[in-house]
Amino acid sequence: MSKEWRVLPKAPVSFINECKSYHPLIAQLLYNRGLQSQQQIQTFFTPEFEKLHDPFLFQDMEKAVQRIWRAVSRQEKIIIHGDYDADGVTSSAVVYKALKMLRANVEVFIPHRELDGYGINLKTANNFIARSADLIITVDCGITNVKEVERLNEAGIEVIITDHHEPPQVLPEAFAIIDPKVATDGYPFRDLSGAAVAYKLVQGLLSKRIKTKGLELRFEPYGGVAGFQKWLLDIVAIGVVADVMPLLDENRILVKWGLLVLNKTKSPGLRKLLELIHTKKIDSYTIGYQLAPRLNAAGRMKHASVAFNLLVTEDDAEAEAIAQELQENNLARQKVTEIAVGQAKQQLILQEQKNILFAFDPTWPAGVIGLIAGKLSDEFYRPVVAMTTVDAQIVGSGRSIEGYNITDALTQMSHMFARFGGHSQACGFTLIRQEILEEFKISLGAHATAEFKDLDLKPFVDVDAEINLGEINLGFYDQLEILEPFGEGNVKPRFLIRNAQVIATEYIGVEGKHLRLMVKQNSPQVYKMMKFGNGASYVDKIAVGDKLDIICEINKSDWSGRPEIEYKIIDLVKV
Repeated sequence: MSKEWRVLPKAPVSFINECKSYHPLIAQLLYNRGLQSQQQIQTFFTPEFEKLHDPFLFQDMEKAVQRIWRAVSRQEKIIIHGDYDADGVTSSAVVYKALKMLRANVEVFIPHRELDGYGINLKTANNFIARSADLIITVDCGITNVKEVERLNEAGIEVIITDHHEPPQVLPEAFAIIDPKVATDGYPFRDLSGAAVAYKLVQGLLSKRIKTKGLELRFEPYGGVAGFQKWLLDIVAIGVVADVMPLLDENRILVKWGLLVLNKTKSPGLRKLLELIHTKKIDSYTIGYQLAPRLNAAGRMKHASVAFNLLVTEDDAEAEAIAQELQENNLARQKVTEIAVGQAKQQLILQEQKNILFAFDPTWPAGVIGLIAGKLSDEFYRPVVAMTTVDAQIVGSGRSIEGYNITDALTQMSHMFARFGGHSQACGFTLIRQEILEEFKISLGAHATAEFKDLDLKPFVDVDAEINLGEINLGFYDQLEILEPFGEGNVKPRFLIRNAQVIATEYIGVEGKHLRLMVKQNSPQVYKMMKFGNGASYVDKIAVGDKLDIICEINKSDWSGRPEIEYKIIDLVKV
């Protein structure tokens, strides 16, 4: 489907003049990101660790910290209840590593995606009771588990919930709730990931003076308690980026520092996984497209405990074996997903005129239905719900587009679900019974039709600015790098280049998968551009001498032995 190109409005001349210390294009990028005062710009460019919000701004933080310290001192059994995605396993690892440093009696339970589902269930609650747990700490889940928390309370087990998902109207009666989206909490930043919320708990916990000399000594290899907290940031950054949180405010600080730590990580597991990836530059792209998929593959194909073990092991041999297993799981996940996406696409083609699209196949693994929905939502530019069956129940995962909150939609038909939850752009659910599948599709379809009434559902690409190729040099790229880390809320800048004339074409990679163009614009200078992934589709469409309008991202390459600017093509049209 062709995309509309939306060039963002030019910044006022007065704003450009106020930012004279930056390249005019950098000033435009700051304006596009809503950073329109010198104070905002200064804060953006100085994401200092000390600027993290006080964890005790969470109203229940003091209660939670005091309760955990009591459990630690009395050697009560603490069980961390995690989740099976990358944000969930990183959340679990952050709290577990901190509690192990304090010599707590702590275990971790990570649910199986198909057998347990998301969040606490009554079977798990009863299992915790049978294991004589004293305190449950949830990470990246728990905010919707009203009945399950009630069951644990009845058994005398206290629950601390740390979560970042939207809360229900009636909250669980937990001992403490730490969730930035609880309206009455008043925490100043709502968009933390599960791992970031878990980290705030650890910050609160370790802010208390450690009175035992033996415990203090355990932190010395990390530079003391404060140093230990910073060494956790590689894991936290993975959770933030993997869960597609906006890289602004506190998240920008966590990821900026987390990437510094990741580049010199003490984690044997992360070191071994990075060795397998063979990446030269470790950045937010490395996390989002290389590390996170491998961590997620554990929960999609087998059990997420494999990914958790990678993050907490201190043994090099074990780390190497786990990293290799995750690599193999990811390759298997890619193959399964490719087949399932092809099957789902055939179903969606028959629904192309509808406002929301549904795909269902009982043979699809539950671990890939979110990937199916995401890939096809991008391609068809519609909300997509992909479903399969697990233990005679229909489970589904949805991905949405701008302007449609798919989890809010589910809330309006909550009676249809055994469980559900998610964010504005992604959801997961289990139907109460298979027989209501058609009723569910009709209800959600009617909701989407009403929401999208009179809207032209056409995909688009936002463009930061129109440029001439002669404007770009390595000095500009050095300023561009200051905007990193890029991600949700601070996307990698995209530029429009008009009337670029094709000087040469070359199809490279396996079966000509990638397209390399040599182009010029208004001068004899020739520039290299790359179209990755579907270059072969342009074989009969682009010839030497053609003029193109191109949307691109700017990168730096040193494959030739010296640094040079390289342009990554996002979209192009012939003019």
